[in-house]
Amino acid sequence: MPSPGVAVAVCGGLAMAGGVTWLFVSPSGAPARAPASQHLAAPASKLAVIDGETLRIGDDVVRLAGIAAPRRDTRCEVRGGVSQDCGVAAANALAALVRRGPIECTIHGRDSRGRPLGDCQTAGVSLSQAQVRDGWAVAREVSLKDMEAEARSAGRGVWRNGGDS
Repeated sequence: MPSPGVAVAVCGGLAMAGGVTWLFVSPSGAPARAPASQHLAAPASKLAVIDGETLRIGDDVVRLAGIAAPRRDTRCEVRGGVSQDCGVAAANALAALVRRGPIECTIHGRDSRGRPLGDCQTAGVSLSQAQVRDGWAVAREVSLKDMEAEARSAGRGVWRNGGDS
């Protein structure tokens, strides 16, 4: 049987190892602060576009529900064989939408990475629908698939070159 000092040292070491493991393994809510269910509203001056599918509304980060926009540094071709950063173009398109006026979002859960998902609107326009309709995001919900097909056939946004950019 080990001495009491050795037993205390072993228990202390295990407790410390468990604490360190918890810090590095447990999911963090830091980048995804919005609760699972709430309503957020803010004027355009209190908004920031993070990418083509993500907004910062005050201190809260919200991912637009039902869509996936290209990430920054995603290259796609536009007419004439010229390429552009479609991730930046998608973020710019979302920024143009949010400049229209105040944003209202209803948070209704989290995605597989724990990020809050929201249905967000400005001036009566759904941001998710507008991004898909304008060709700057692909549909992840069945209700948006027809809009994506229309954007593809019309050659809008990332579909300007007629292909799967």
